[in-house]
Amino acid sequence: MGLSSLVSGYLFLAGFAVSQIEVGFQSHARQAPPASGYSSCDAMIAAGLSDRVFFPSDQEYNTSVTSYWSGSAASLRPGCIVKPESAEEVSKAFSALVKTSPAGNWDIAVRGGGHSHFPSNNVAQGVTIDLSRMNSTVYKNCSVSSESSNSLLSCGKNSTSEKGTLSIGPGARWAGVYEEVEKHGDLTVTGGRGGNVGVSGLTLGGGASYHTGYRGFACDDVKNYEVVLADGTIVNANAGENPDLYKALKGGSNNFGIVTRFDMHTFASAPGGLYGGLIFMDYAYRDTVMKQFVRLIDINEQHPEDTEVVTFTYSGEGPPMIAIVAINTAGVSNSTSFAPLSTLPTILDDRKRKTYGTAITDHIAVGGPRSAWFSICFQNDIEVMNKMAELYDQLLVDLKAVIPSPDLGVAFVSQPLPKYFATTGSGNNVLGLDTSLTHDSIIWLGQVNTRTAEQESLAQAKLAAVTAELEAFAEAIGKSTSWRYLNYVNPAQDPIKTYGEENVKFLKEVAAKYDPTGVFQTRVPGGFKISKVFL
Repeated sequence: MGLSSLVSGYLFLAGFAVSQIEVGFQSHARQAPPASGYSSCDAMIAAGLSDRVFFPSDQEYNTSVTSYWSGSAASLRPGCIVKPESAEEVSKAFSALVKTSPAGNWDIAVRGGGHSHFPSNNVAQGVTIDLSRMNSTVYKNCSVSSESSNSLLSCGKNSTSEKGTLSIGPGARWAGVYEEVEKHGDLTVTGGRGGNVGVSGLTLGGGASYHTGYRGFACDDVKNYEVVLADGTIVNANAGENPDLYKALKGGSNNFGIVTRFDMHTFASAPGGLYGGLIFMDYAYRDTVMKQFVRLIDINEQHPEDTEVVTFTYSGEGPPMIAIVAINTAGVSNSTSFAPLSTLPTILDDRKRKTYGTAITDHIAVGGPRSAWFSICFQNDIEVMNKMAELYDQLLVDLKAVIPSPDLGVAFVSQPLPKYFATTGSGNNVLGLDTSLTHDSIIWLGQVNTRTAEQESLAQAKLAAVTAELEAFAEAIGKSTSWRYLNYVNPAQDPIKTYGEENVKFLKEVAAKYDPTGVFQTRVPGGFKISKVFL
């Protein structure tokens, strides 16, 4: 297998794909479509959005539905797609849809970057609100900010490192965000690790970042959300205005409104950029790599600038491989955390100094698989890691017996979740790590990519069984961690419940306050619904 195929196969599996990067949009007028006979679509046309509404016969419609990362999402065909260009247009579209008799439950989908691994951001028969035109990123320097504590532009008074604010549209992807912020010097933001990942989905689910060790999750660095509520009202949510909504949006998923702008803190990056990149190793070094990974987590609080993602990956040909993303955000090339890796031979090692934006776009591959994802967390323990590796080997054998190898990709991904992550960042989120993360832990993701719906169904069942076995093993030896990372779990899992009773009650109260008729609980799919969480 060629090196380019190896890298592309890994990226295709790991969700680091970059098929297109949107950094700007120009509006084009078009002839108003005639009445369609579909009440929801006609309501938006009647509301003055005819230039924004697209039907299956329009190229814009087809461009939208074919650009989803998930093949399952791309297979859905809404009655029409609306592409607003401002918060006011989102409000106008959403109000028209809410007031129109619904086509059925879950008839209004909202799409941000389009990178969800299951079809939560598109809908069949209903209407999809595609926010991809609202993809701008604007930097505001602290020197021009108001000093009012309630100002949306003011710098954080408790952070001497803050340099300014990024205002990011909900349709932006992280590649475009970093492209913009890095124009302004050695600046960065707590954002995603894949260039094609959308800002909205990642941030509303918490948002793991290479900066999490000392900045917290992406949601922790949001200073203000602009939100369209269920009744069409446009509000800001920040520490001084609607503070309960502000907190709820920090990990609370798609339960309260449509976020139309994220205002995020920026801070200084290392001059010359971070140090890191992608390493490929022969699968024979699996045990050594797992021991190194456990050690990295053991000492991570002393080295918060170090992070690592270890993936066992099979991409349809040849043997499985080990793929490692190793990053030092301070730009140090000889960090203690990665020292054990230096003795192992590599197939590829492209680590070097680079900007964060370059690091997340170095390897470009096209997504679009049908994917089965399951995720759990467990304590940082080599015995559980060994069990995970054993289950990977067996799952690969089982899947190859029923799915042709060219149609199959299998990845087990491990990421650090040390105990101190509970206290990095602002702490004003609903993730619940302060009570659930009692030991250094690991976020584990099992991912199977296939080509057909039938294969996807087989993969879902087999991966669910493997996940249950791994979870039971960790529980049996006293090494389980209850928390679940919302952005990785299967729709059948219940991540918000793991945030803890207090946070669940809080989220239910906020949802009832800002969406009293339950529009986001009954008509808008996406995320994980607080109404379905029972304690």
